[in-house]
Amino acid sequence: MAEFFVAERGDCESMIKVYETGNVLFEDMILIPEGTFLMGSTKEDIEKLLEQDKSIETYRLNNEIPQREIFLSAYYIDKYPVTNAQFSQFIEANGYKKKLYWSEAGWQYVLDFNPSGSNDIDAILQGDKDCPAVNISWYEAEAFANWAGKRLPTEAEWEKAARGADGRIYPWGNDFDKTRLNCAEAKIEKSTPVTQYPQGQSVYGCFDMAGNVWEWIKDWYDSQYYHNAPDKNPQGPDVPEEKPYSGRPEEVGVSIYELKPSLSKTLATCKVIRGGSWNGSGIVHIRCANRDYDEPSFKSDIIGFRCAKSIE
Repeated sequence: MAEFFVAERGDCESMIKVYETGNVLFEDMILIPEGTFLMGSTKEDIEKLLEQDKSIETYRLNNEIPQREIFLSAYYIDKYPVTNAQFSQFIEANGYKKKLYWSEAGWQYVLDFNPSGSNDIDAILQGDKDCPAVNISWYEAEAFANWAGKRLPTEAEWEKAARGADGRIYPWGNDFDKTRLNCAEAKIEKSTPVTQYPQGQSVYGCFDMAGNVWEWIKDWYDSQYYHNAPDKNPQGPDVPEEKPYSGRPEEVGVSIYELKPSLSKTLATCKVIRGGSWNGSGIVHIRCANRDYDEPSFKSDIIGFRCAKSIE
């Protein structure tokens, strides 16, 4: 494999080496230029969506209001979600054993749950190298990003990369098209290689920002954050909403009152996830503006991540 360098990390006093994996380069990032974009949805947008899908709770969509013009400084974001091949490099570099890559809470997660000893790691090492790495907690995604000399994207950065500056509903435009993404309507019922849908890329050239897998975001989740977020480079709330809606992304469109008691629980201190997945309905739930969330320790085969990087 061809060796090249990603970034110099002063805190570990060494250059981190990564490698070319398959036909997807680890350091394949897109420059998102500085400027404004439309973030969120209008009340009229939400009303139209509720007419299309009467099973969804209003809670799930009101968190997108109000739509605002947001300015972002230029930044880089991964062209693709992080793949099994890429995450395998972190595993093989003993990333789970090196505390410097982990936040204090993340390292406590490692000590409490020993994620490196789980079957999820074997599935990543043995899985299709070009499919997104899944069953990864937020803490693991954060540690991988630190190891790679990157970080997780903010919610605003992710949304701009997905929908461009003009407020489009989907990465490719305003009309839903099941041939452009991996979602429930495609009936594939599993994740697909990150390069499989070039026809679904965003205006900036980012792949899989609609469907395939949800993606962990840096920000804490607060359903009311859009009402008071700054208009320039929002970084998410300082603290998460204490007890947001009870229910996980895979339960979208299912009333909490219809869930089995064992599945209905109150989530707490959640991180944002964006983009939808292979098991979600595309018309409403896989729009660029759709917001969801889960606890940072949660892992699922419908949640992965991509990284971002500031311009210094």
